[in-house]
Amino acid sequence: MVREGEKREGVWGPAAAGLILLLLYAVVAASRDDFVISDFVYARDSTVLTRFFPNQELLSMLWKFVFLLPAAILFATACTRAGLRLRFVPRGRETTALWVLLIGAALVLVVSTQALFHETEVTDDENTYDFQAKTLLLGRVVNPPAPVPESFNNAFIINTMSQRTGKYTLGHPAVIALGLALGNRYVGIIALSVLSILLLSRITFELYGDRRLAILAAILACSSPFFYLVSSSRLSHTTSAFFLALFMYLFLCSRRDRPSVSGTILAFLAGLALGYAFNTRSLTAIGFAAPFGALIGADLWRRRKGIWSRTLALVAGFGVVLLVTLRLNRIVTGDALMFPFLLYDPGEQMGFGTAGHTLWGGFRNLSVSTVRMNVFLFGLPASLIFLLPIVIGKKNVADRLLLGIIACFCVAYFFYYSPGVADLGPVYYYELIIPLVILSARGIVAAHGFVVKKGLAGDWWMPAFVVISFILALATFFPERAMHVSRLTRHIREPYESVQAAGIHHALVMIVSPPHQGWVFGYRSGSPLFDDDVVYCKYADRASNVAIADFFKGRDLYLLGFAEKTDSTVIGKVQRKDILELPGLPPSHPAP
Repeated sequence: MVREGEKREGVWGPAAAGLILLLLYAVVAASRDDFVISDFVYARDSTVLTRFFPNQELLSMLWKFVFLLPAAILFATACTRAGLRLRFVPRGRETTALWVLLIGAALVLVVSTQALFHETEVTDDENTYDFQAKTLLLGRVVNPPAPVPESFNNAFIINTMSQRTGKYTLGHPAVIALGLALGNRYVGIIALSVLSILLLSRITFELYGDRRLAILAAILACSSPFFYLVSSSRLSHTTSAFFLALFMYLFLCSRRDRPSVSGTILAFLAGLALGYAFNTRSLTAIGFAAPFGALIGADLWRRRKGIWSRTLALVAGFGVVLLVTLRLNRIVTGDALMFPFLLYDPGEQMGFGTAGHTLWGGFRNLSVSTVRMNVFLFGLPASLIFLLPIVIGKKNVADRLLLGIIACFCVAYFFYYSPGVADLGPVYYYELIIPLVILSARGIVAAHGFVVKKGLAGDWWMPAFVVISFILALATFFPERAMHVSRLTRHIREPYESVQAAGIHHALVMIVSPPHQGWVFGYRSGSPLFDDDVVYCKYADRASNVAIADFFKGRDLYLLGFAEKTDSTVIGKVQRKDILELPGLPPSHPAP
């Protein structure tokens, strides 16, 4: 920030008005308990708003638009009139700025995963990925069946008399397995997330040839709460986003070098990256890559030089990973064309009719995800407002490609029956952070040019507005989501911390009733070898309970339940004879 020249007239008016709006927001926020969602069991009625957006969250969005957006406009006006000059990146410092951004993002993610999330899963998917990663480290794709399958039924686990494994393909579990091998399961996730920012800046430069625009895109990505929330989880979207970004970058580079051998090699590597993304999240990869298929078709029609070799190389690269995927399908399901998630749940199909999905449901889910993206991408008050100059203005070829990715992606998920849970944002659409961030950077530049050309503001107003908007989001939206995640993860890990606090070791813990808070309805799947210090299983029927107690007869036996009246976990040590009758809650006081 540099101050130049003398103060202009009309500084204190907008500054005072902006301050009044901030004070009004603070008063309203305090009266609404900072808009922290207190009830994790979201409503399940047919009303779209109450089903997908708790009332506190709706009010939070409303007051941010009412108070914070005009406050940002007023403060930006006051700053420019006062002679305060903001620059995103000084010329010639782009490389240094990028390294600072990457290192800073990595540090934030390390702190977030350890101090905010406490390495806690917020979905059953993450438990499943962990289990599959542990399976891979044993040199397996599937595990032998559990000693008593009924006792080890768990969310998203294929658990039969012949095998035990997760319902997902192995692209993302392999990343977690790499982290486990290196000492922490988040190592690979954080590395791919940070590298995605690097790729995003490279893609921006390939598309627009503007180094400062590329850094601005990286700055926006590093300012996104959506990026940090999803990358602090163990969801597969981080792996998918990295390989889709890698595919996009290599594809663009191959087109630039189309007459050369290097262009063919880059196309082959792009195919490998797309194949890995397809293995990780198939529908996401299809929706994201569709516009690139149109580019290839146009190049073939025009008979551009080198197009055939590049196309064949890309298909070959994709085919290599596809063959591996089909082989793994066959190992798990017995059918190369059947993915494991279909073996787990044959009803998990695309299209209308699945889980009651309808045309209206498609529009509803798209609307819900759009609103969530507007809330989470950069945090309110600004968020998707930066896209408006591109959407309504003149577009170049690169703009159309990025908008095409967004459109095709949304069409693909239009036929999926669920918009997903909302604690971390619209996670099914996470990979759209790539085109959305780039277009937002373009929109900021376009808006800056417009306000200067029309004489609506000076050269420094737009940078001030962007920076102030992000400061307001940092001061309001970030703390709200951090408090929500903290409360959510505390509830999810409470049963396991209760077992640990009770000093329980070398034990079998049978879960009578899990907590009904958060979105994790299963339990943590331990080692496929059942050699954990504490083994968890479900309290099943009498025969299964006796059989599992006999199998682990060298261990102490405990029952674990959730007391809704006291909102706490109850743990009780029992003998084998005590499990012959189905209990309510364990005969014990709440664990410390």
